[in-house]
Amino acid sequence: MKHRALRPIGRRANGLVLTLLLAAALPSLADIVSTIDEGELGGTITLTVGEDALTITGAENQTTSVKLVDIDQVRMNVELAPEDDEQQMLIDNDTGNGTRQKYARIKLRAGLHQVTIPYWQAAGNHNLAVYVSGPGINGRVELGAGYLRCFRDTNDKAEPSAGQDDAGYRLPELALAVAQDRRRMLTRSRYRLYVGQDGQVPSGVNSLEALQLKRSGTTSAINTGMLNEHNENVGLVYDAFFKADRDGEYKFTLVSDDGSQLYFGQVQNFTGSSLNDVPVHSPWRADLAHKGKALGELKSIADDTVTFHIPLVSDVTIALSHTRSLWDRKADQAKVNRDNEPDNEDTVYLRDKNDPELIRSVSGRVSKLDEASLTFVFRGEERTIARDRVVGLVFRHGGRPSPEPPGMHQVLELQGGQVLPCRVQSISKDIINFQLLGGGQAVPPRTVVRVLRVENGRRIDLTRVTPSAEEAIPYFSLKLPYKVNTNFSGKPIVLYDERVYARGLAVHSKSRLHYKLKPNCERFQADFGLMAPSGRLGNVTARVLGDGRLLWEQSNITADSGVVKVDVELEAIKRLILEVDFGEGQNVGDRAAWCNPRLIYNAVQD
Repeated sequence: MKHRALRPIGRRANGLVLTLLLAAALPSLADIVSTIDEGELGGTITLTVGEDALTITGAENQTTSVKLVDIDQVRMNVELAPEDDEQQMLIDNDTGNGTRQKYARIKLRAGLHQVTIPYWQAAGNHNLAVYVSGPGINGRVELGAGYLRCFRDTNDKAEPSAGQDDAGYRLPELALAVAQDRRRMLTRSRYRLYVGQDGQVPSGVNSLEALQLKRSGTTSAINTGMLNEHNENVGLVYDAFFKADRDGEYKFTLVSDDGSQLYFGQVQNFTGSSLNDVPVHSPWRADLAHKGKALGELKSIADDTVTFHIPLVSDVTIALSHTRSLWDRKADQAKVNRDNEPDNEDTVYLRDKNDPELIRSVSGRVSKLDEASLTFVFRGEERTIARDRVVGLVFRHGGRPSPEPPGMHQVLELQGGQVLPCRVQSISKDIINFQLLGGGQAVPPRTVVRVLRVENGRRIDLTRVTPSAEEAIPYFSLKLPYKVNTNFSGKPIVLYDERVYARGLAVHSKSRLHYKLKPNCERFQADFGLMAPSGRLGNVTARVLGDGRLLWEQSNITADSGVVKVDVELEAIKRLILEVDFGEGQNVGDRAAWCNPRLIYNAVQD
């Protein structure tokens, strides 16, 4: 059975064809570069100080140069799974940070096929779902008890699959008739729950088994329900047999936040995105400006800067003006009441002296922090608080400068859940050199980097831009403000193409979102459609207006329309309006989304 995680692909964009180099010719670690025109290249990236383009070296030392302003993101240090006859990674969604969806197709002979799904979550939202479609399946369904089997006896094993037949179909481990043997099989999946101890943070599927096994058992669904009270630094591994009732091609879709994979066959070990994924000690969380996040150890505060140790990187110094808050991850934040935080002072959250379970707050200005205590200016006088009482620090004092607009910069997603806004200075085969926005320099090994994203280049993501105005016009009385990157129930956005969209603006008719454009904006692009399942009865008209003129319109958009590709020229346009109007069904089911909405400029904007 051959590994299919990396295959030759190419897309034409603006007359340029970018092709992913053959996986067989790449080294064991590869970088995958995605451009703003949705082309992809594979190889090893390097960047020299002072240059504005990545050099990508691929098979036979062929090189290609791509300007940073034309890059969307780079998945770095992607480890190519070994090829063998007993294990196949069908889907690699081990990307971390944000809900992402990937799918793949596989030809199966009827029978029971062994599958394994590892999943991990460091911090933030958690999400896991598996969908399947294929012969005999009505549409796309969630992988559940009807298609799952596991042995009653944990000592019962199946012989490995014999691989592929001459027609390219994977042969099952067990015959279909075994699924009916209730003395041997359950209509469930087995699971193992792993939990990090003493600050251990998973950073890839191959770091799961370094965590502590908390419990195991069987379940009828593959999702995050088995986490129960565990919300951070956790992992799940599901082992089951997929029941293919007929020969044919099946499509599997894997949705997760943070990361997951789907394997066929007997899995001996998981292949993560880096050779050096290891559990790390991260007792504190730093929330940074420009949507950054660091997990590690709070070392000290002095001179309006915080020194923070990021595992696998180094100690870094960050200006408090670029630090939103610091939180002790061992504290129960559900007990922290943040309703009364002032807008122009710092707030310290601390344990009560007499009742450590009670969290209190005090406002003023943070002065310094060392190993023993926190010094805090309260009503003009310095007060000292024992450090072990401090649970959280929120930095809003008006005496500090506000963060400057970052302009074009990069965001690094590292092992251990780090999300660091920065400017990358150089990349070699061994290290990556970058400077944090509002902070100092860091030079970690390049193998700690999972993803490099380019922000505020030629492409501007509208989900990161606040509209200059919003209009929600009810048909009768229902008025729903727009949502960013979720549907109106707080779940991921799904349109009627069976895709989960990590980025999108969810709206209800009638809505208008207004944006002010900078000069030299060339295009607006988006994927538009009604959201599943609530939009099944919807019917809307979508419009793009520029400076009061109609630039694009499509009416009678329904669930059957699927996804509408929007690509509108914006030359000399100063004001953009995205409008969703009532259709033939008044406002019934008119829940739609502008997904992956982006502006394309001809140059970087100041």
